[in-house]
Amino acid sequence: MPNLSFINHNSNSGQSLVEVIVALGVFTLVAGGAFLTFWGGQVISIDDVNAQSALDYAQEGLDAVRSIRDRDWSELADGDYGLELASGQWQFASTTGDSKEIFTRKVSIMTVDSNTKIATTTIAWQTDPLRPLSVVLVEQLTDWQSPLTGGCSSDPISGNWQAPQVIGSADLGAGISGTDVVAKLPYVFMSGTAATASKNDVFAFNVSNPTSPALLRALNIGSGGISALYLKDNYLYAASTNDNKELIIFNISDPANMSEVGSLNLVGSTDAFSVIAFGDATVALGRDEAAANELVFINVENPALPAIISQVAIGDDVNDFTATSERLYLTSEDSVSDIWVYDITNPLNPTLVNNNNLGDNDYISVYLQDKNGLNLLIGSESEDGNEFMSIGATNTAQMYVRDNINLGGDVNDIVCVKGDLVFLSTSNSNKEFIIVNANNPDNLIEYASLNFAQVASGIDYAQNKVFVAVRSNDSLKIITSSP
Repeated sequence: MPNLSFINHNSNSGQSLVEVIVALGVFTLVAGGAFLTFWGGQVISIDDVNAQSALDYAQEGLDAVRSIRDRDWSELADGDYGLELASGQWQFASTTGDSKEIFTRKVSIMTVDSNTKIATTTIAWQTDPLRPLSVVLVEQLTDWQSPLTGGCSSDPISGNWQAPQVIGSADLGAGISGTDVVAKLPYVFMSGTAATASKNDVFAFNVSNPTSPALLRALNIGSGGISALYLKDNYLYAASTNDNKELIIFNISDPANMSEVGSLNLVGSTDAFSVIAFGDATVALGRDEAAANELVFINVENPALPAIISQVAIGDDVNDFTATSERLYLTSEDSVSDIWVYDITNPLNPTLVNNNNLGDNDYISVYLQDKNGLNLLIGSESEDGNEFMSIGATNTAQMYVRDNINLGGDVNDIVCVKGDLVFLSTSNSNKEFIIVNANNPDNLIEYASLNFAQVASGIDYAQNKVFVAVRSNDSLKIITSSP
């Protein structure tokens, strides 16, 4: 019996031992699950913290790139960079990136067009060899201080511009006077007004050989003529004196087959004097003071069917436009407000920022210069004296005259090269083409000139050559520097 009892006792002990072993196994599994849950939660929590830190680091990178953009657009060269803060200013550093704690940061710059860049900031880190992580922020940057077509051209300039020389010319035909010219090398487009409605009004030249421009195409718009041109992408926009189509749009994707693709007839018979295109599909058209509304904003998304967005009464002729990607500037002859500034960040809803009266001059031409701040280079009629001036426009609410000079004739059109020289088309009978040194906007200096047979009306610059429209048959003049 004792043996039996002993056996029974041992049997109960064995059952308890198995239960204990099973219980320990269950505890181990439960504890292990809790342990994994705990550490998994810790990993997720750490990842969240790291991701937020990486996002902050990336945002700092974009803020730094914006500050570099605001300081000097030309610093945004394509490539990969790190960032460093030196003397209180952000700068691009090593091309391998920069780092902080467990994070590596790389900024990549890519050009979209002359006024648009894509900045990509990538933050990479790795807490597990098998689990690389990253955060990427992308932003489109625009050169908000530069005019839409480059402002003062950054094209190369060389030679002796104190001794300019005419190297080529072209005749538009008897009875046709040149009014404006725009260059998209190797092509140049010109407009004119003719003595009769049967003559041509717009012309496309190949100037690959600048000493002998070749006429590719000439078109007749009917009665009236063309006052001004603006070229954007594959379209040429024309301000016209034709009463049935004050705005005319030409497709110039193939200059040899340039064609009229659309037009807009505005109320009344008032002539259009000026035109500019901005945004993806907006045009501003300026008209004579006889119009009820001298400023018209037009949607040209469909070039064949341009449509009015809005119209504004300015009070006098709207003679010329210039623009950055965010601001549109126009000049008029109004005695109260002669410079108007519009916010065009939403091109389909331009809004007035300010209008300014800078004196009694009748302003007829305007161009932007980024030199010691943002300046408006403005030309006026000769009866006003001091026909060319630089106006400080960094603060549009407090524009002021920096300097002005007397050139003895109307300044009909303006174009400039970054840094120094400004080229003018004028009505001065002894120097229709004038060069001004504007390296110091507070001290404008007449630099050189040329005499033509007739008034110079339009002007453009590209690759060390100036293209001038002259109000004579021999209308296109091509000018360059002496060696």
